[in-house]
Amino acid sequence: MKYTKLSILALASAGLFSACSKLDQDPQLSLSDQVAVTEDNARILANGMYERMQTLEYYGRDFLIVSDLGGIDMKITSQNSNRFTTEFQMNYTPLVAPQTNTFLNAYRVVNQANVLIVKMPETAKTSTIRGEAYFLRALAELDLAKRYTRPYTNVDAKVTSPNTGITLVTTTPDAPATAKPGRSTLEETYTAIINDLKVAQQTAPDAKPNTAAVFKASKDAATALLTRVYVYKGQWQLAIDEATKLIGKYPLYEPALVAGAFNKDEAGSEEIFSLRFLTPDGAGSNNFGYLYVPASKGGYGDVRLTDEFMGLLDPKDVRLGYTLNLDGSNYLMKFSGNPATGQVGLVNVKIARISEVLLNRAEAYAELGNLQKATDDINLLRAKRGLDPFTDVAKVKAEIVKQRRLELVGEGFGMTDLYRKNGTRNITDANALSTRKTEPNDIRVAYPIPQAEMDANPNMVQNPGYSN
Repeated sequence: MKYTKLSILALASAGLFSACSKLDQDPQLSLSDQVAVTEDNARILANGMYERMQTLEYYGRDFLIVSDLGGIDMKITSQNSNRFTTEFQMNYTPLVAPQTNTFLNAYRVVNQANVLIVKMPETAKTSTIRGEAYFLRALAELDLAKRYTRPYTNVDAKVTSPNTGITLVTTTPDAPATAKPGRSTLEETYTAIINDLKVAQQTAPDAKPNTAAVFKASKDAATALLTRVYVYKGQWQLAIDEATKLIGKYPLYEPALVAGAFNKDEAGSEEIFSLRFLTPDGAGSNNFGYLYVPASKGGYGDVRLTDEFMGLLDPKDVRLGYTLNLDGSNYLMKFSGNPATGQVGLVNVKIARISEVLLNRAEAYAELGNLQKATDDINLLRAKRGLDPFTDVAKVKAEIVKQRRLELVGEGFGMTDLYRKNGTRNITDANALSTRKTEPNDIRVAYPIPQAEMDANPNMVQNPGYSN
């Protein structure tokens, strides 16, 4: 039997929508791919985007873990369940390209968003839902860029050269099996993301701290993501302008709340956009936090904190409360599990928080030479983490890097933050699996395009350095 090879666009168009009843009080039935995109169905169709983002290979587990294992704060030791060893050791190739389903599911989110953006009628009821779609399309595209392209400010990024960006898909073709889209430039990729976020800023729903509104895309979520994108691009004043809109609106966690903040059932004060995982979403040993929790506490304990990371923590830092030293290893208990679900490692996944936005503004101030304002921002965070004020203004850039590592560990920033600042990955812990020293110009800074996509799409160009 002969099988037709399908590109990402064709695969992303299959099995489009499933209901996501957790976002509405009343359960909804799933919709078939052939259902009309109507005002009455708009909420169900939108819920399908969130459902897709929660799949195991995307925000359900793999995407954030892999994004941090490519940095310098996490390791896998010889005591492991054989998960994510290829990613940690950076032994991937197009034929052994891990996270192929992350690639696919991110494009499925893009395609589901396109259906709502292009085909949904414009009414008072649907206008904010379309805003959600613009935000989620931008987020999925940024995630794809983080995985399959070089960071914008990386030493080897050629932002205006052909095929340095992702495949930008903004249509819903009638015959997706015949669509063979090529890649954009990195500049075009970031421009598309920014444009979508600006639309979402105007059209997505409003949100308030400490409410269930943070479990859907919102105007504030778009603003938060814009600060991230502008920092990634090195557009410092724009990052400051956007961050200032949110700082003060979303309170930082009080020190006593930090250690348990990521295992709460309800929305916390810092959350701007999160994916909510309830008991029916539990995946048992495949829950996100299961990889971090040690075996004696019910998890796998595969992913552990590096010695270098632990050396950054001050004894007074309340973030020590989400680490655990056990038998000589240091475990991240940030995602040990929401007690309301009774499942190890099942937590709401926080995608945008005000602490990141504050760190983004601090970095932007520092890069523009306003070291005192950068220090002031850092001290806002330090005060809520039990630390004394930072006073060495001349060294605030290094302090910002340090605080990003401490604050955002496990949240998917490690690899991008390392290589956008042109750092080197070299993990030498005695109990870590051997892994290559990786300079910022190494080909592995960007993952290979999965071979299945290369075989299916003659217009797809592989990342440099990977043989087809």
